[in-house]
Amino acid sequence: MESFTTRRHIRMSDADIYGNVHNLSMIRYAEDTAVELAQMLQQEHGVESYWGVAEIQAGFTMPLPWTTAEVELSLQAEKVGRASLTLLTEITSEHGTHARVRSRVIRFDSTGNRAAISPEERAQYSRYLTPGNQSTGAATPITAVSSR
Repeated sequence: MESFTTRRHIRMSDADIYGNVHNLSMIRYAEDTAVELAQMLQQEHGVESYWGVAEIQAGFTMPLPWTTAEVELSLQAEKVGRASLTLLTEITSEHGTHARVRSRVIRFDSTGNRAAISPEERAQYSRYLTPGNQSTGAATPITAVSSR
């Protein structure tokens, strides 16, 4: 299946006192990637939806020096539920994989009420389902590794 991939330039303000990109900045990168996917689906396919984050977890595998020019963010859907998506974003650079961020987002309608994913939306999000999760929607665990 496909993954939605984008690149992000690292800013000095993303760094912590140790000269690495702060873990919270990497979570923001993952959130921004999900927003970019939603915007792309709206522009290209007319999929208009509103999402709220219900749950987020991250595993950090190695420090990301703020002097790294940019990172690649690769997003896939682990599960497309009735009214929710489970997304997995992997953050990598020329140094390797730095983090995996999993988030579960809930769909709302324009009035703020929880709403089911339409068949048209489901078809678009299903393009990004991870291999092996296409029928079960089972999520693989994130292994957290301390970066310090």
